[in-house]
Amino acid sequence: MPVAGQFNRAGGGCRRVSDRAPAVAVGLLLRAKKLGLRPAGVSFHVGSQQTDPQQWVPAIESAAGIFQACSRAGTNLEFLNLGGGLPAHYRAPIPPLDTYAEVIHGALTRYFGGARPDIIIEPGRHLVADAGVLRATVLLISSKSPHTKTRWVYLDAGRYNGLAETQGSRIRYRLRTRVSGAKAGPVIIAGPTCDSTDIIYDHSHYELPLDLAIGDHVDFLSAGAYTASYASVEFNGFAPVRTYCI
Repeated sequence: MPVAGQFNRAGGGCRRVSDRAPAVAVGLLLRAKKLGLRPAGVSFHVGSQQTDPQQWVPAIESAAGIFQACSRAGTNLEFLNLGGGLPAHYRAPIPPLDTYAEVIHGALTRYFGGARPDIIIEPGRHLVADAGVLRATVLLISSKSPHTKTRWVYLDAGRYNGLAETQGSRIRYRLRTRVSGAKAGPVIIAGPTCDSTDIIYDHSHYELPLDLAIGDHVDFLSAGAYTASYASVEFNGFAPVRTYCI
C-alpha cells in the first residue's frame, strides 16, 4: 500500500515521532534502496509470551518514526510486521485478546493516523500452544531428606525432551494428573537425564498429589508450541518426542 508523502503533511492525523526513529534502521533501509533493493517495511518483536499489551506501544511509535524518516528521504515503506508475543494460557493469568487488539489499534491510530501501512502479526504461540498436551510418565519419586516434605519427581520428559522453555521458569506450564484435586505436597520436578540442568521446576512452588506413583502420567497443558520442535534427538540415548495429531 503506497504511503508516499502522507507522513509529511501536518494535518495527516499521525503524531510526529521521527526523533524516536532508530538511526541504524533508517540508514539500512535507505542504503538498501541505493543498492537497488526495494525496502518494503519494518518488523519488530516485543518478546515471546508477552503478558503486557503496552509493550507494543513504544515499538509501534519507534516503527512510525522509521516510516516518517524514510518518507522524508524519498523512500516509502509499505508494511509493518508487529511480530509475535501474543501469549498462551500457562499458570499466570493473561489479559484477554481484546485488550491486546485495543492497545495495538490505539497505538497504530495514534502514531500512523490515516497513513497506516499493511499490518502483519505472528500469533503462533497464541494459536497453537493451548491445542497441545505433553504427556510425561513418572520414573521415580524420591525424598532427599527425612527433614523435608519436598519430594523429587523424575519424569521421562525433561529440559531436553520438549521442555526447554522451562529454563529459568520462563514458561510455567499448568499440570494435570489422574489424581488432580487430591491432597498434594511440594515437589521438585526433574527430567530423566543425568545432566545437572535437567531440573524442570525447583523454585516455582509446584505441588503434585501425595499418592502420585511411578508409572503415573503428568500432563503439561498448553504445550503445543516450542516443545517437540525444541526437543533434542536422542540426547543421552532418550528417544525423540513422539507427536500425535488428533
